[in-house]
Amino acid sequence: MVSPRFIPSRLDGIEDVEDYQPGGFHPISIGDDFEQGRFRVLHKLGFGGSSTVWLARDQRAREDQGRIVTLKAMRSDVPSSSTPSQIPELSISQKLRASLPHSETIGFQTVNHHFFVQGPNGNHLFLISPFAGPSILAMSDSPGRVAGSRRLRADLARKVAKQTVETIHHMHCAGVVHGDLTTSNILFRLSPHVLEWSDTEVYAHLGDPETENVRTRDGQPLGPNAPAMLIAPIQNSRMSDTSLLEESTIVSDFGQSYVAASPPPSYEPGTVLNYQSPEARFAGRASFEADVWSLGCAIFEIRAGFALFESFLGSDIDVLKQTVETLGRLPDPWWGAFEQRSLWFEEDGQPKSEQDQERAGVLLKSYKTSIRAKLLQIGEQDDPSSEDEGPMIEKLGVRLPEEEVDMLVDLLEKMLKYRPEERICLQHVIRHPWFTL
Repeated sequence: MVSPRFIPSRLDGIEDVEDYQPGGFHPISIGDDFEQGRFRVLHKLGFGGSSTVWLARDQRAREDQGRIVTLKAMRSDVPSSSTPSQIPELSISQKLRASLPHSETIGFQTVNHHFFVQGPNGNHLFLISPFAGPSILAMSDSPGRVAGSRRLRADLARKVAKQTVETIHHMHCAGVVHGDLTTSNILFRLSPHVLEWSDTEVYAHLGDPETENVRTRDGQPLGPNAPAMLIAPIQNSRMSDTSLLEESTIVSDFGQSYVAASPPPSYEPGTVLNYQSPEARFAGRASFEADVWSLGCAIFEIRAGFALFESFLGSDIDVLKQTVETLGRLPDPWWGAFEQRSLWFEEDGQPKSEQDQERAGVLLKSYKTSIRAKLLQIGEQDDPSSEDEGPMIEKLGVRLPEEEVDMLVDLLEKMLKYRPEERICLQHVIRHPWFTL
């Protein structure tokens, strides 16, 4: 094992500085430009397992000062030497644009431009997309508050949930499986004037970049592989300013997407655990029906402000436990594959008594619940004295009316059938009366 070379960062939301090595991230600084000076880096948006993501200006756009865009710099060990057809984010963007000429209007954040950069850590693919606002997940993030106490206004939640369903339906009609739909991949559109901000306006609204010098453990020079400074991403509270957003969403991130008629031979579902369908988890199969399951999880979270199945422990077993608590016994052979089931459940899927679970050494006990019970919790723990957070956010303490609970239970139970062939199809989801309540 290679010894760590750098002193860890004290900034929040920072990529592992050790990933700035051959095969890893490309070192980027504020003010860097790429593609013969066309794209200039303004700020940091974040990072993922395979990329760092930046706010940049397209200086060749038709506006006087250029348009603001998203720049994603892939690790060099992502196969950047492949043809575009082998890179999902490119190939799927191209297919959606070809199949759906108004894909941006319909609701996709497609890649508009790409190029390669040869750097000290290898050859990197750069992807340029329209700049979008915060995700549904980021909008519900409220430090210091109980989960779910910051959620979208009821009619807005139904509106963006329907937009998302319609977008995924269009994707399926184009023959494409999304493969990784979560509330982190559903983004709010920005008001058009935001995309034309000057640099001064960018920093006035989003804050100046917070930086920290990169230092080696042994005091030796950094060398070319790492940037001189690490940069913290824009604070979520600034990105979630509702005065900058439209009440409309787009779907992003096609890194796990594929054409259903020709799935990659080595495809492995990459959906996060608490959105992953049973067939993806147990049989390694993603599909149109798996997208319906993920959509059901997303719709619950859009309305509730908290996840249907919580992954706070990061454990596949814990998510499975919650799934059985909520939806009942898994069908065979998946029930038998849940090897730890006997710690919490009888063979009929009902939770064991507290005494039996204690004797089994269980720390987090299992209790029977349901989608209905979880919907009835919405607003239960809000503090009504908290500050109002704007027109897009539901007022604290608001509970779901009984009529809405009945409708949403009906919809979600049809979307979250264990067996994929039993799930409701998206054409019927779109027409469900909950969306027009």
